[in-house]
Amino acid sequence: MWQIRIQDPSGEVRTFPLKGAVKIGRGEDSCIRLRDATAPIEAAVLSPTFNNIPGGSPYWLRVNESAPPCRLGDLAVRESQVPAGLPFQLAESVLTIQQTGAADALPQMPTGVRPWLTKSAEGRRILWMTKKAAATPLSIYLAGETGTGKEVLAHLIHAWSDRASGPFVPLHCGALALSLAESELFGHVKGAFTGAMNQRPGALMQAHNGTLFLDEIGDLPADIQVKLLRFLEDGEIRPVGADRPSRADVRLICATHHPLLKLVEEGKFRRDLYYRIASVTIDIPSLRSRPDDVEMLARQFAADLDRSFSPKALLRLKAHSWPGNVRELRHAIERASGLAGPFTPVLSEEAFEFLLTPDNISVNPQLELGAGVLSLKEMERLLLLKSLRLANGNRATAAKILGVARSTLFEMLKRHRIEGPRSAAKKAPTGEIWLTQSSGVEAA
Repeated sequence: MWQIRIQDPSGEVRTFPLKGAVKIGRGEDSCIRLRDATAPIEAAVLSPTFNNIPGGSPYWLRVNESAPPCRLGDLAVRESQVPAGLPFQLAESVLTIQQTGAADALPQMPTGVRPWLTKSAEGRRILWMTKKAAATPLSIYLAGETGTGKEVLAHLIHAWSDRASGPFVPLHCGALALSLAESELFGHVKGAFTGAMNQRPGALMQAHNGTLFLDEIGDLPADIQVKLLRFLEDGEIRPVGADRPSRADVRLICATHHPLLKLVEEGKFRRDLYYRIASVTIDIPSLRSRPDDVEMLARQFAADLDRSFSPKALLRLKAHSWPGNVRELRHAIERASGLAGPFTPVLSEEAFEFLLTPDNISVNPQLELGAGVLSLKEMERLLLLKSLRLANGNRATAAKILGVARSTLFEMLKRHRIEGPRSAAKKAPTGEIWLTQSSGVEAA
């Protein structure tokens, strides 16, 4: 089965299943209607073709004679077989034909390991990249903000690798006392220092034939960085107080919420060590950049506590910026559940009032650079668009979010020439917002 993915000029993304020939355009009779004021009423026709070529989709695109040609890569074409997964552009809309399920599939999770939950395209990309990296012997560096699930991914890398039968040893470098850091990592022999009553293997030897996960490696002291680099070069470990070295076969996974390259530039982390531990770098996106995951994760955490949410409580969670990412979301739900008491199975928006602080207002990443120069009219427009997005296009709910009467909301929509679905029975899928005329920023 095949589907077509459409990114509107406003930034909205929609998908439609493909079956038989379909007409694409701005007109009312189009099978796939473009939310694009610059698009022709009849733009193009997609027809099935049996002349399939390797890497191509089974669809042939023919642009209407009265319409301008479409852009396929760097080419302007009027008729062509459409490659699978390659975006093509009609007016200001970007379309992609892809197999159903290909974009939604997740790698199979290993048994006995906590999954890294996601339903977003960015999250799926991270999981597939993680699984591919796990199959290699390379050292992996997990970069990302605190609370994004770096240790969960580290466990998955170990479970997906050929070292899954070996030990997985986590070590938090930020929690190591300076005087004991070398002993914790490399071990010590009996009598190496005061209190060393017995020989003790370090984390590297404990992880022999397995995986060592060094969390917050940016906090590792400079002298320990030198010794770790030496181990990565020749595989030798010299415990504290030992006369001769030992050898260990270890796969290294490192993580930090600090930008490690910035620490390198500041002279706080060795550049040669950075290149050894970052053979593969996986940048884990923050939760605020994966809004599709917020509701899914929230429902999962609430179900674990035998709770659910009211619609307005979900809206409040989706509007929060989550600077602490998944960890903050989980703790917020646990706090709300604990304070609500055992006889409140449905958490209301009042249970999450502690989230409403000036520092916790959700900021649209696309607007951060321009927020300082937006006019009052533009800010009102952004609030309208965002409320409609959070309300999935329901105007009554959007009015409640803004705290205004429905009639006031209708006047504001009319003033800004914003048009959206009037009911669930309309053709437009729930949650879509389209504009009758561009006036500044288009996305909420």
